[in-house]
Order: sequence, then structure tokens, then C-alpha cells
Amino acid sequence: MFANSNGLAQSKDTNPTTKPRSRPLIALGIETSCDDTCAAVVTSDRQILSEVLRTQHHLHEPMGGIVPKLAHHAHMRNLPDVVKEAIQKAGLGERGIQEIDIIAVTRGPGLAHCLGVGLNAAKTLAAALNKPLIGVHHMEAHALTARLTTVDPDLKVVGQDGDHATATKASKGYVPAGSAPHPQFPFLTLLVSGGHTLLLVAHSVDRYTTLATTVDDSIGEAFDKTARQLDIPWLPGRAGGPGASLEEFAKSSQNPLRYLDQLPIPMSLRTNKRLMKFSFAGLKSAVTRIVDQEKASSPTGEMDEEKRKDLAAGFQHCAVTHLCQKVEQGLVDCHEQGMQISSLVISGGVGRNATLRSKMDEICSEFEYKEFNKSNKKSLSETKSTSQSAPTVAQRTRRSVRVICPPPKLCTDNAVMIAWTGLERYQQGLVDPYDIDIVPKWPLDMLGTGVVPE
Repeated sequence: MFANSNGLAQSKDTNPTTKPRSRPLIALGIETSCDDTCAAVVTSDRQILSEVLRTQHHLHEPMGGIVPKLAHHAHMRNLPDVVKEAIQKAGLGERGIQEIDIIAVTRGPGLAHCLGVGLNAAKTLAAALNKPLIGVHHMEAHALTARLTTVDPDLKVVGQDGDHATATKASKGYVPAGSAPHPQFPFLTLLVSGGHTLLLVAHSVDRYTTLATTVDDSIGEAFDKTARQLDIPWLPGRAGGPGASLEEFAKSSQNPLRYLDQLPIPMSLRTNKRLMKFSFAGLKSAVTRIVDQEKASSPTGEMDEEKRKDLAAGFQHCAVTHLCQKVEQGLVDCHEQGMQISSLVISGGVGRNATLRSKMDEICSEFEYKEFNKSNKKSLSETKSTSQSAPTVAQRTRRSVRVICPPPKLCTDNAVMIAWTGLERYQQGLVDPYDIDIVPKWPLDMLGTGVVPE
């Protein structure tokens, strides 16, 4: 079996001598890298045939965070039924599972024992069905999700309601990739999750260059720990988790400026503003100090809810501003190196955050004007003040950098992105042997080098 340039399977069997027939490739994706057990069936013509997820929030919320041992055992209980349900819901026809062309599975990075549950299941299925096995890098899958689904550039995201984004021009801001251009290589991608904060250039499938990563905590970890510091209850269902709960909690802040003078915007001083690094430990520590001070001065020994909401809003503002500053610098650096970047893809669990999406849209919509005035070395704030009185050709032209965000439910861990990335890799001839192992720690820019960490 092989694929042509249109992603069509030329044989329904692995024996290349069988009579070929043209049809879309079908991939089964399996994801167990952390605390969600997921399976999905996706086609090479961008159809999501099924998606099944078993969340473990009810197990981990009482513990204050993810407990690897609990997650491992839950995956072992849940995965057989999740895979079975995904295959049944896909409506694959009389041949059932035999219609699947490839098995894709998260190989890493992630929690070692959790990864092992998914990989062992995928290897067994692939071997039993005599199908190709594709071991997927979890963060590459996040980066490539926007090539499956994308957002109409005319719909500016201003908020979100559950799993659906609200937009200024329609009730649903997300449309299939066929209705709007998906990102073309090279593109910039910001991957923000509980385990990662990465700004990368995606040159092609299997080839990435890291522009910035965190020197301490990930932004997702900072959100989660701040939510726990502020005693924020988790939201129910798939949209839950401490980070998403903090965002919702902050929306009702009456005074989001209350603590801003006590909260630093990381790496923003003149001496390190151009440094391509993320850091959230200092901001997280500042939140802890404020909470301790407020509790110490309170007659009840607790921080009241209004102040907790204000602190949540202040923390979110500083964290998002930090990301925006580094993305802006990354765009400038790419431009100076002659890279034609037309899209910024935001993905990962924190990519659901509506404030982050909105602020990034502002940065990228103004980037073209900044480049037009580059000889004058004007900042974005300076161009704002001059743009009203001195319109330019650049201002009248559609922005050159488009922000693309997958639907919120595909920003968090899911098997749809694993199946899709498996298809992308398979069509590039990237197939793995059945004896591959998990890779719990795996820098994304090591893909394509032939080197896999021990």
C-alpha cells in the first residue's frame, strides 16, 4: 500500500501487487500521553469520522493535579472500549477495521507509563492487521492540527463558549480547512500546554526550528499552579482543568488592574527584551507572595473571592503579554533572516485561552505596519499613535501574518491530531517499525535528524 500526491490509497492491502483503487486514506489515531484516553478515525481528505475521549478529571481534581499512576491505570481500563467505540462510530463499512490504512499513536513526549499503554495497543493492532505504524510526536501533532481545520481570517475570535468560539461575524468562528486556506510551510507556531511553551518555525512535516522555549516552568504549569493557589474549582467536562478554570474565573474580575504593579511581565526589561526565552517562575512566585500577604492581613486568614478574581486576571494579563512580546520578536527575527512567514498557528491546551487568541491577533494585525516603518525603528505603540494621521500602503493592505487557531476542543490533547499527523507523515514516506519505543522527553527539533533520545 502506498499514497499518491493527493493522499489517496492505491491499494487496500499492504501487498503492492494487488489491484489498486483510489480512495482517501483512513487513519486510526490513539492518544494517551497524559490524562485523557483518546481514539479517532480521520481521512486524508480532512474528514473526522469519529472521535472518542474519556477524561480523568474526576480522578485528578481531588489530588490537585495529574497523578501519573492513576492516569496509567485509567488508560488501561479505558483504552479498549475507547478504540472499539471510535471504530464503530466511524462507519467504516462491511470490512470494518480492515478499511483503516494506518495506525498512528503518540510516541512522546509525555508520561512514560501512559505513553506505553497507547503504544503497546497501537503496535498490537498494526501487527495484527498488517498495517503501517506511525509513531507521532505529540507537539508536532499540535503544530499540524491547523492543517486539518482552520479559522476563516475574516472571523476575529473574541471569546469562547464551551467547545465553540464566538466571533464578531458569525456564531461559529471555525470552518473546515477546505473553506479557508490552511497554513502553508513555513509558518510560525506557538505551542503552549501544561508541559511545553515553544515558539517554532515549521519548515515542513518532520522539520522544525526552535526559536524560544521556557527556561523554567511551562505556561500551562504556571496557570495550573496559580489556579490552585487561588483555590479555583475546576470546570466540569472536557473544558475543565485548572488553567481553563482560571480563565473563566478571571472573566468576572471587577478590578483587573489591582495587582499589576506587583506582578512582573517576564523577560521584558530592556536588557533581555530581545532574548528569545520564556520564563514563568518569577510570575508564579509573585502570585504566591501576594496570596500570602493577603491571607496574613485578612481577619479570616483567607483571601476574599473578589481579590482572587482580580489576581487571576492580573496573572493572565502578564503571562499573555509575555507570550505576545516574544512572538512579536520572533516575527521580527524571521523577517530579518529572510523567512516569509504568513501564518502564526497557536495550539496546545493553553491555546484555548480566548485572551491569548485575541491579543495575538492584535499583535499580528499590526506587524505589517511595523515592518513598513522598520527604517525608523518604531515600536508598535509608536505606530499606533501615528497610524491615524499618516495612513500607509501597508495599513491599507490585508495583514501579512494571519493567526490560525484550531477549534478549542482540538487544542487540548486529542486523537484527531494524532491521526491527522500520522497521515501527513505517511504521505511523506515516514513509517516506523513495530519495535519502536516510547520517548518521554523528545525535543521537537530533533525530528528529521534520525536521532531519538534514550
